[in-house]
Amino acid sequence: MNDFELNTTISNLKNLRETDLSSFDGVYLGNIYCRLFEQNFLERLDDLKEGIQRVKDAGLLAYVTTYAAPRNSFLPKLRKVLEVASSANADAVEAHNLGVLRIAHEEFPGLPIHVGGFANVYTDSGAAVLEEHGARRITPNYELSLEEIDELAHGANLPTEILVHGKMPLGISDYCFLLDYEEKWGVNCPTLCQLPLFVKRDTWAMRSVGKGIMSGKDVCMLEHLPRLVASGHRTFRIEAAYETPAYRKEVGGVYREAIAAALSKGLYSVADRWWATVREHAPVGLCNGFYFGKTGMEYLGAESGMLTPFTLHATAVE
Repeated sequence: MNDFELNTTISNLKNLRETDLSSFDGVYLGNIYCRLFEQNFLERLDDLKEGIQRVKDAGLLAYVTTYAAPRNSFLPKLRKVLEVASSANADAVEAHNLGVLRIAHEEFPGLPIHVGGFANVYTDSGAAVLEEHGARRITPNYELSLEEIDELAHGANLPTEILVHGKMPLGISDYCFLLDYEEKWGVNCPTLCQLPLFVKRDTWAMRSVGKGIMSGKDVCMLEHLPRLVASGHRTFRIEAAYETPAYRKEVGGVYREAIAAALSKGLYSVADRWWATVREHAPVGLCNGFYFGKTGMEYLGAESGMLTPFTLHATAVE
């Protein structure tokens, strides 16, 4: 039994087949933003069955995520997704929506439920209500500081899953404004949202994935892992729904080593090769999100306590 759990996100079977999962303990299957995402697990139930089996055959935990902002018209398909998750013995389903949480809890009582970051869990009392409806794990709202997350986790007495690396989810829309650029750019859906498209000004950047908006810089908690484990957190996530198999393999490998080192009794330090890897995969730079009460775009070093730019030259579309 591992002392910690490191998870990631994969949107379709093609990416799952191409990804080396050896650094991870669990995989969330599906794209939460758009039903039209290329070969989305949530729209291709045979792929989802195969995906769950592949993950479990690898000895990992198979989780199935669900849409962050479903409409009533989505619910018949989501029920079928939950049926597949249940019948294929998925280890949990992730719900960002109270309606989906209720359906999973009432209609599939044997299926554990994780509450995702778009469910907007800000308080321990809110987490307690969700626990009454079947929640077994919580991803706190991404705007919370570490102190607020600690308070929520201890008050609710539920495990929390912490984003330690990757683009931080910030918002979601029912309309994909990238569709307006298909003709101009000569790239069509469903390929369009998989391009590295950034809204950028100076060192400020956000990434657009069509119906979703994410941080342009990668949240990086590499320096701060001792702080997280000292607070009792043991479940971590590398957000990689729109990243490459190489990103998952290499960044996952860094965090596998780093979390193990943070849990050991030795002196923790960030290896130069870890820095080289995460910087290589962060074309716009690194940040800490909102974990330290900053704007979400800044990076705070652990030793100096000073803000560090960690901004690289962007190679993406502006």
